[in-house]
Amino acid sequence: MPTFFVNRAKVQGDMAVLSGTEAGHMLRSLRLAPGDSFFAFDEEGKRYRMRILEATSRSLRAEVLESWPPEPPPEVAVTLLVGLPKADKMDFILEKATELGCFRVAPFRSSRTIPRLDAQDARRRLARWERVVLAAAKQCGSSRVPEIPGLLSYHDALAFGAAADGRIVFYEGEGRFGLKNILSDMGEAKRVALLIGPEGGFSEDEVQEAERAGFVRAGLGQRILRVETAAIAAVSMVMYHFGKL
Repeated sequence: MPTFFVNRAKVQGDMAVLSGTEAGHMLRSLRLAPGDSFFAFDEEGKRYRMRILEATSRSLRAEVLESWPPEPPPEVAVTLLVGLPKADKMDFILEKATELGCFRVAPFRSSRTIPRLDAQDARRRLARWERVVLAAAKQCGSSRVPEIPGLLSYHDALAFGAAADGRIVFYEGEGRFGLKNILSDMGEAKRVALLIGPEGGFSEDEVQEAERAGFVRAGLGQRILRVETAAIAAVSMVMYHFGKL
């Protein structure tokens, strides 16, 4: 069954109302009708199984058949810190990071970041990114939507990852320390922060700044990977290491 988002304020007892883009997608795109069932989750992560009772062109009323509490916090919370890439590559990274179970995703600007956004552009991008992760969560049947703090400076990105037990900065010039060995030394980490550079990579000074902030260098093999490839590869390997894939 498909999964949708419902505003918690619109759920009253065993009845719920969905409207706007969610209802439009359900009724016009998927052609759901009274009697059809679907899954939903709200902004608190509470999950529901519902059945459509009646629908108009813009909204629908549904019966709550079952409900479940929010998913428990992840045993290993992964924060992906990624240098803002060009074009719509950030959408792809956010979509895949959501599917893989990232807890937080934070785009940042560094010295070699190519896109330069003003405050208004950054706000627009954040609104788009929030739509992307919500759609990805619905598509993969998860009620957990990654937190996105907005576009950060490099200094703020390092501070954002400071609470993690394990912090890793990926550097294309690093051939000594592979990710597998770094993860093996982390033991039972509960929070992991992964720092991925933009298309232009990190400068040596930025890597050293990350190390002073507690990040450990790691490489992803002999090939130089695109930012979107590096981000998804790193998240996948970390999730697999900790038994989450």
